[in-house]
Amino acid sequence: MINKKYLAYLSVLLLASSSCSKELEKQPTDTFSDTNAFITLADVQLGTNGAYGRYGAYINTIYTSALASDEGKIGSGNGGQGNLTYRYQYSSDATTGGDVTAGWGSYYSMIDQINRVLPNVATVSATSSEEPRRTIIKGQLLALRGIAHFGLLQMYAKNYSPADPLGVPALTTSDPLAKPARNTQGETMARIDADLADAKALLPDVTPASFSDTVMNKINIAAYQARVALHKGDFTGAIAFSTEVINSLVKPLASRAVFPSIWTDASTAETLFRIRFATSTALGSLWTTIGGQVYIAPSDKLVATFTAGDVRGGVYIGTLSPGDNFVNKYTGSSRGGRVVDMKAVRISEMYLIRAEAYAKQASPNVSLGAADLNILRSARISGYTNEVFTNSADLVAAILQERFKELCFEGFRFFDLKRNNLPVQRLASDANVNWQTLAVTSPLFVFPIPASEILANPKVVQNPGY
Repeated sequence: MINKKYLAYLSVLLLASSSCSKELEKQPTDTFSDTNAFITLADVQLGTNGAYGRYGAYINTIYTSALASDEGKIGSGNGGQGNLTYRYQYSSDATTGGDVTAGWGSYYSMIDQINRVLPNVATVSATSSEEPRRTIIKGQLLALRGIAHFGLLQMYAKNYSPADPLGVPALTTSDPLAKPARNTQGETMARIDADLADAKALLPDVTPASFSDTVMNKINIAAYQARVALHKGDFTGAIAFSTEVINSLVKPLASRAVFPSIWTDASTAETLFRIRFATSTALGSLWTTIGGQVYIAPSDKLVATFTAGDVRGGVYIGTLSPGDNFVNKYTGSSRGGRVVDMKAVRISEMYLIRAEAYAKQASPNVSLGAADLNILRSARISGYTNEVFTNSADLVAAILQERFKELCFEGFRFFDLKRNNLPVQRLASDANVNWQTLAVTSPLFVFPIPASEILANPKVVQNPGY
């Protein structure tokens, strides 16, 4: 099983209780296990809440994507944070690879939490009024498991190829002593697709009035299905799923007047799924301190993309002094400085997914792809005039550039470059010449599996180059 200290500790407790059982011929009444942890549906709900909380693992995806791509750079107040990752000096050991290996344990911790709760959904007691929640909870857990496996595949495998033997272990049960090998990418993807589809089938329909962006539901699962489909080159699926989300009208694009309030949590406009942080600064404090120190800054390359009239420029980028910029996207909310929700999926991504899929399908539909791109730009840029495209190559380039701007510091840029077989190319003002470029062929586009995992489970094969 995935190496986690708390699991090892729990297995020791369970083994100890088993030994005592043999000696005393009865189960100790003070032993804590899954058997007595989940008795009622309320207990299962608490376990499900814990699974939602562990999707904070996506913060690591956001952070590493910023560090390893061209959207961020080392800030003026940096004390060493993220430097090895930014310089492409990471490896599988904890000393140099702490940023890029952390996602492995975080996502598998989330999966294990889900796999501990799931078997109890059908067996715990519930009142008659609670009964309908059984299938809802099961659907939410399956969706979260699919999302977690996708996060792992994106970070720790090459661009999608079903036959590639180096996918990630697809786990459906909790076993602290198991030592699973890596599944093929196709097998991992089959688990992801099945979990998302099964989850969607279990959950009730939602309307704009009943939609919630803090729980998994049919619409935000469709958004993840669109993201997964684009990743694996299923452009027909990407169009269908993104259209399902857009046409639901649960979260239309915000006006320029409302858009800034999304990032102070004064509005939940456009947000399809988020993790609520009541007091945590886990996301906001990655970039700056309340006192004004800038750890990780937006790159000059990114800053230059925002033109006059683009509402995103001032919302996403703050300036302490000329040339000293900071990530303004996560500076805080009414709950406190650097306390801000993690927006995991937004409606603007759906327009960009559909635009890219239209442009890349076997028979590109440039006009429909351009229409989606222009809809988004019109919502962001004052006085915008629609751009006309005559070929799919130019449209794809424009869409990727728009993703660079729209989705900066949301966990996409590094993986967008990777899946499009594009290098990281930083400006001289953003990086030393030794780490200005990451070639398409570099093994560093695939993050290393933690060395501790390889030691604990010899069946897990390390990624090439580490």
